[in-house]
Amino acid sequence: MADIDRDGDAALAGELRRYRAVAGGCLAAAAGGWAVSHAGLLPPGWDAPLRAVAEAGMIGGLADWFAVTALFRHPLGVPVPHTALVPRNRDRIADGIARYIDSEFLEPAMLAGQLRRLDLAGRAAEALEDPAMRHRLAGFLAGLLPGLLGEREEHAVRDALARAVVQGLSDVDFRAAGARVVRGLVESPEMEGLITELSDQAVAFVHNKRAWIETAVTEKSRWWIPSAIDRKLADQLADAVTGHLWDLRYAHSEPGLRLRLWLAGLPDRLESMEGAAEKMAKAVRAALDHAAVAPLVQTLLRTLRTMAEEDLAKPDGTLRHGIEGVLASLADQLRRDEFRERVTRGVEDAFLKAVPSWREAIKGFVVDTLRGQDVEAFTRRLELRVGKDLQYIRVNGTLLGALIGGVLYGLNTFLS
Repeated sequence: MADIDRDGDAALAGELRRYRAVAGGCLAAAAGGWAVSHAGLLPPGWDAPLRAVAEAGMIGGLADWFAVTALFRHPLGVPVPHTALVPRNRDRIADGIARYIDSEFLEPAMLAGQLRRLDLAGRAAEALEDPAMRHRLAGFLAGLLPGLLGEREEHAVRDALARAVVQGLSDVDFRAAGARVVRGLVESPEMEGLITELSDQAVAFVHNKRAWIETAVTEKSRWWIPSAIDRKLADQLADAVTGHLWDLRYAHSEPGLRLRLWLAGLPDRLESMEGAAEKMAKAVRAALDHAAVAPLVQTLLRTLRTMAEEDLAKPDGTLRHGIEGVLASLADQLRRDEFRERVTRGVEDAFLKAVPSWREAIKGFVVDTLRGQDVEAFTRRLELRVGKDLQYIRVNGTLLGALIGGVLYGLNTFLS
C-alpha cells in the first residue's frame, strides 16, 4: 500500500510540475511582452497597447501566484501575514473535514435514505436468483465445513463453543428477558392446548408401558406375594399415574390447579433468581468438559466432517444441493414485498441504532489521523491533490488580466 501511495504521489507531483510550467509560461509570456514593449522593436503605435496588455497580465498572474502559493507556504520564504494558511490551520482543517463527513455522510436521515435507495434485500434476491451465483455460494459455504471440523480443529471448536456459551451466559443478565418470554408462553391461549397434548401423550405412554410396570413390580416383589397381587398392584399404580396425568388437563382439578399456579409463578421466580447466569454457565462448562460429553462432541464433529467431505466429492451432493435450495427459497422470500420491507426496515433500524456511537468514533478517528500527520507531509499531500486545479487559477488570472488590460487601454484611448 505504501508503494502504491508513493507511486500515486510521484504521478501527481509530475502532473503538478507540468501545470506549474504552463502557468509560469503564461506569466513569462506576459513579462516578455512587457519587455518587448520597452525595447523599441515594434512599429509606431504598438508599444503602448502591448505594454498595457502585458502589464495587466503580469499583475493578474503575479497576484494569483501569490494567492496560490500563500495557501501552502510563505511566498519567496517571506513570512507575510496571512500566508502559509494550510500548515498554520492544519488542526482547523482537520476539524472541518470531520464535521463535513459527520453532517453530510453520517446524518441518520441521510443514511436511512441511502440505505433505502440501495435496496439491499432486492439486490440480495437478484443475486440469489442467479443459478450460477447460488452454485458458487453453496460451494463456498459447503467447503467451509471440512476445514472447520478438521481433526486438529475438534478441540478448538469445542473449546471455542464452550468459551462462547460460558462467556455469553456470564455477561448477560437474561432474567428479565427470560421471565418475559416465559410469561408470554404461560399466558398464551395455546398453553392449555399444550398442557392437554402433553397430558394425553403421557397417559398414552404409561398405558403402553403397563406390561413393563407389571414386570418391574413383579421383579421387586417378595417371593411369597402372589402374582395376582403383583398384577393388581401394578394396575393400581398405572391407574393412579394415568389418573393424575389425566387430571392435569383440567384447571378445576387439584393437580391441574397446582400445575397452573406453578406455571403462573414461574416468571416471577425466574426474574428473582440470583446468580442464574453464573449457575447456567458453570453447568454448560461442566457438561462440555465431562468425560462422557467431550468424546461425544468429538464423534459428532468427526461424523459431520466425514459426511461433508464425502458429499462435496459428489457433483450433485446432498449438502450442496440443500444449501442451494435454501438460498433459492431465501431469494423467493426476498421477492415478497412484505418480507423484503421487513428485512429492509430491520437493516435500517439496526444500522441507525449503531450510528450514534459510530459517529463520534469516526469523527475522532478523522481528526486524530489528520492532526497526527506531519504538518509538511499534510501540506504536501493536500497540494498534490488540488495543486493542478490551482495552477489553472494562475493561467486564468494571467489571461484575464491581459484581456482586461487591453479593454481598459481601448476605453482610455476612446475616451481621451
